[in-house]
Amino acid sequence: MDGIKSFIENLLDTYEKRVAVISQAMRATADNLRDLSKEQAEMALQLRDTLAKKTSFRRKDFDSFLQDVVIQNLDREKEITKALEDLQKEEESMIARLRDILTGKENVKLVEFKLISKDLIERLSQREKKAADMLRWFHIEQEELTRGLRKLIDKEDIRIKDFKVMVESIKLRQQERDSDVGRMLEDLEEVQQQINWQWEDLRKSYLIS
Repeated sequence: MDGIKSFIENLLDTYEKRVAVISQAMRATADNLRDLSKEQAEMALQLRDTLAKKTSFRRKDFDSFLQDVVIQNLDREKEITKALEDLQKEEESMIARLRDILTGKENVKLVEFKLISKDLIERLSQREKKAADMLRWFHIEQEELTRGLRKLIDKEDIRIKDFKVMVESIKLRQQERDSDVGRMLEDLEEVQQQINWQWEDLRKSYLIS
């Protein structure tokens, strides 16, 4: 039994370190996205003023045209932030619950627990990957918008048409990715449900009160 317990402890230690590293990387990426958002806001103001001076494009028309893209980004950011927060809480909670069993706060048949704890962690890792994919897609979208704004700002003979084409292009790509992000969110929920079911099976089948 000591060998099994040692295996589980090593598994949890390794996963806990992995969670810390990945959480830090995700937070850094999220911070980078916030910096990109600030940069985009500054560039949008600059571009709006430039178009107002060089063309007949009114500032309120500029804001109205760009609004859908901004709202979409804000909604996506909220979804991803929540998914990352839920994932981190779930990982921390699951590790704590598994450690409670190892420290004797709950009794369990360690042979079966070895297999189930390993599978639970693998499922959490799967959920982790899906959350990271969502973050990556959003980062790509933000970089595309930043590049588009920068390209227009640097353009000497900028036209209203150039701005509208850029915005419509970004909207189109957002729509194409909406279905992908939607599937990722559904997959996250499905994996979470599987984790919950498996945890309940563990409690019902193997815990000895």
